[in-house]
Amino acid sequence: NANAQWINKSVKNDFDAPYRICYTNITQGQYLKLENLDGEIVFYMQGGYYCDENLTLDLAFIINGVVKNHSINATISSDNETVWIIDNLLTEPEIISYFKACSTLKVRVNDSVCGAETYSFNMSGSTSALNFICGK
Repeated sequence: NANAQWINKSVKNDFDAPYRICYTNITQGQYLKLENLDGEIVFYMQGGYYCDENLTLDLAFIINGVVKNHSINATISSDNETVWIIDNLLTEPEIISYFKACSTLKVRVNDSVCGAETYSFNMSGSTSALNFICGK
């Protein structure tokens, strides 16, 4: 397990207005990231290498010792290093409540070519990260 702390900051790419991002420490070469792009909250996992163009992700949110499971279809970036988990987290109120309340998030990437991998993230500070991203 990673001892992830969410890192919150505003970034500037010299072309667009500054925007907010949050990310965890790296675990097994992966990290979770949130970005606020034009009012939409993009949630993704970066690092590693993924083979399938479209993946199924199993998410296990551990909340007070109880597991809340959720499966989602995800896509990968053209460089095969980013898994887009949710294009706009704000459209998923149930996932937001799990995201804020969980102590650990486990992500199983079901990749038929490269094989299944499971990553575990400590979600300490996830509520403040999401609030920062939303501008609260």
